[in-house]
Amino acid sequence: MSGVTGNLPQRSRPCQGERGRASGGALWAGRVRLALRIANLLVALVTLASALAVLFSDLRVPGYRAHYRDALWFVALYAAVQGVMLVGFARDGRLVPWLALSKAAAAYLFLAGFTHLWPYWREWTPARYVYQLFEWGEERQVGLMALVFLGRGAFNTLNATYFTAPWWRRLRVRRPLLGRTVTAAPMTATLFFVWTFLALQREEARTFSSEAQDVARLVYESLDCDAVRAHAGTTTTDLRQRGERRYEVRIAYGCALTRVLVRAEDGRIGKVAGPQLQCCREGS
Repeated sequence: MSGVTGNLPQRSRPCQGERGRASGGALWAGRVRLALRIANLLVALVTLASALAVLFSDLRVPGYRAHYRDALWFVALYAAVQGVMLVGFARDGRLVPWLALSKAAAAYLFLAGFTHLWPYWREWTPARYVYQLFEWGEERQVGLMALVFLGRGAFNTLNATYFTAPWWRRLRVRRPLLGRTVTAAPMTATLFFVWTFLALQREEARTFSSEAQDVARLVYESLDCDAVRAHAGTTTTDLRQRGERRYEVRIAYGCALTRVLVRAEDGRIGKVAGPQLQCCREGS
């Protein structure tokens, strides 16, 4: 009987180029994850150091706790949360996506009430020394605005998006339309935070006056406790003369925060704000 000859089907194997691209993609993904983990570790470490410094000062430095009105339980809780962040990102375990999401959620809550909360939070937060690192003078707020909108806003959004990628990738496979909507939202938020930061910088450059800033600083430094206590909760407006120029000075008095806003004749402004807790304690 004659034999039948033919070619047997062979199992397809990935070519060398495909294997190279796969290994290169895995290497790149690993490097991105490592870079993000290091960034989160550094943020947690610096923030934890600030919280511990505040806690130490509250316990050992006379008058420090009364000046900032720190609640020891809140400072200790804040430090504990940063410790969890530090350990979680260092171990790179299953908590990492949840930690990234919690950071993004906290950032969104903060930014939602930014205009009202910011003047108080920068003084009350146990991370106050982190914010002070980005205070590059009263004249320009670029450092603080970069920290708030690019750091807390844009970075935490991208951070949460990356570490939750396995979740939304499965969603895009099961429900493509919903998955695309979910993944488009953080990208839109990131662009919004970057746009807001750039818009604020353009507005600051257009409206800021160094002369009005000098006047605002002089007015703020000249405030005495009698005036703060007498006008607490009210706002006064008057005109001040400096050389040949006149400035409109508006002072909003308050124990937690007193603001001085000075407007020059050309419409540009300068402003200084700070707490007056010592005055209120003396008057209590």
